[in-house]
Amino acid sequence: MVSLAGCALLVGENPEIIDSAAASAESPRLFEGPDTALLKSGDITPITTEPKPQLPVTFTGLDDVAVEITDTSRILALDGTGSLASVVFGLGFGPQVVGRDLTTGFDSAKDLPLVMNGHALNAESILELAPTLILTDYSVGPYDVQLQMRNSGIPVVFFDPAKSIDDIPRQIRDVATALGVSELGEQYVLDFDRRLQATRAQIAELAPTDEADRVRMVFLYMRGRAGVYYMYGNDPDGSTGIAGVLIKELNGIDVAGELGWVSGSLTAEGLMRLEPDLYLMLTLGLESVGGVDGLMTVPGVAQTPAGQRQRVVDMSDYEMFTWGPRTPEVLAALAEAIYRAPLEEVRAS
Repeated sequence: MVSLAGCALLVGENPEIIDSAAASAESPRLFEGPDTALLKSGDITPITTEPKPQLPVTFTGLDDVAVEITDTSRILALDGTGSLASVVFGLGFGPQVVGRDLTTGFDSAKDLPLVMNGHALNAESILELAPTLILTDYSVGPYDVQLQMRNSGIPVVFFDPAKSIDDIPRQIRDVATALGVSELGEQYVLDFDRRLQATRAQIAELAPTDEADRVRMVFLYMRGRAGVYYMYGNDPDGSTGIAGVLIKELNGIDVAGELGWVSGSLTAEGLMRLEPDLYLMLTLGLESVGGVDGLMTVPGVAQTPAGQRQRVVDMSDYEMFTWGPRTPEVLAALAEAIYRAPLEEVRAS
């Protein structure tokens, strides 16, 4: 039996839910069975293979420390989502990257030495790689390790992470400036924006516009072996949560966010009252509860329309929430899995 922590359900009583009986016969709300969202490529296509950094550069990071950067020959890009590494590789500095964090799993980086023990940075592993530059943020730590690296003489730059898709151009510019290729960064922002707008246009054509046909989605975060079962909704300040941002980009209904749920522990009652048509999950999270069959044993999951149809879409833990250069491709892969129609590939120029 899976144990779920209690949590307040929703603000308000008896939320209004459009009955799936009102949906058209072809509505994606009525699709059955699981799907996995897969990127068309497991790697990042760099905008150039020969970046030409103009150094030295002085960059003031999120911690208000001005860092002088004189050498980009041995780079570590370390954060909690793999976003920084994806930008570094996208700008063409992949051959100069000497190690990786836990969340950097695309093809050209996955075989690099890991500099973490679990979710914690390992000082000895970092020093063994003799980096000349560390790009990081506060989503990984311990902070003492990052300071230790700085005190040892390695330039360490702290970045403001991208908190939404709209933040990605700013993050690209920040990383490009720190690497001494600000003009290349502007080109990469234009390329990213072109791909994002093209993907958004394709999703708008694919997704249903009739309110009765729009797919009601909920993101479930699970780590079965650790007994962690969460349902994502809004952030504590009431703003749209990370899953809600993704769902709205996919022209779905963020049912948890729209009905006032704040991200927290999953309850059977709360899940059943939301009546989602589809569960979004990370692949490793789905595997940790025994796949789709195991998921259906979690209280409340099987009793929703999504559970009755076993409608689950999962995507790699290294891809779904990594706001960065591959976000347009992530959205396209998710849209294809949700709406079961392939989108035209939009390649980097």
